[in-house]
Amino acid sequence: MEMTIHRKKAFAVAAFFFILIQVIPFLIPDRTEGSMPVRKTLTGCVIGGRFFSIMTDPQTGRPVKAYPIRIQQNFDIPSYEGKTISVSGSLLPGDRFIITKGGSPAVIRDTCGRDNLNIIKKELIMEYRVSGYQEAKNRNFDKALRLTNKALYMDKTLCGTYVDRALVYYLKGDFTSGANDIKTVKNGRCRDRKDLNFLMLEEIGAILENSGRKADAINLYKMGLKSCQSEMCRESMNKALRKASGS
Repeated sequence: MEMTIHRKKAFAVAAFFFILIQVIPFLIPDRTEGSMPVRKTLTGCVIGGRFFSIMTDPQTGRPVKAYPIRIQQNFDIPSYEGKTISVSGSLLPGDRFIITKGGSPAVIRDTCGRDNLNIIKKELIMEYRVSGYQEAKNRNFDKALRLTNKALYMDKTLCGTYVDRALVYYLKGDFTSGANDIKTVKNGRCRDRKDLNFLMLEEIGAILENSGRKADAINLYKMGLKSCQSEMCRESMNKALRKASGS
């Protein structure tokens, strides 16, 4: 029993850090800038009352990342909703930004381009998924489900989000709903398998095994193995399969 508890805790910690590693590039504007304020001019869009700075590929000019930035002064940022704006000032740790004294946001375009919106959507989806996992681990299941449902509402093609919600259901004890989400992934009703979190699959598998559902756990590991795109994933799924199969 003690080993099972330790194993579950290890899975939870590992899964959290796996997601955290995925989301860090979206949350930190420039990891090389240390802790001192840095003079910057940021360009991006205001969506949902928040300013997202957009990083573009220097070669193609296409947007590649969106960073949520917190403007420190009392500017009416929501009044720029849906517009592309530029701000000049100092970038501080924690994604904080102080606009130059006497300055104000400059409107670049009255709209936010489709490519920019898609990048911002990816950022928001990841935020919802990470927050949902954190709430589930704190046993705030209703809030966790609201967050993962928001992520799915924004993009129903991401198989990884169905896995996220399945884990919430399994942690809650709702095995039927969890199995339905796994079935969605297994049957290919979501198109993008590239972001499957094998650590979360392991955590779900451990819950299934501990509840006497070894056959379901084995099927889950097999599904995960088929979608693996890294050697680490394959090693992890094969190890879980061997253990669950008793071989």
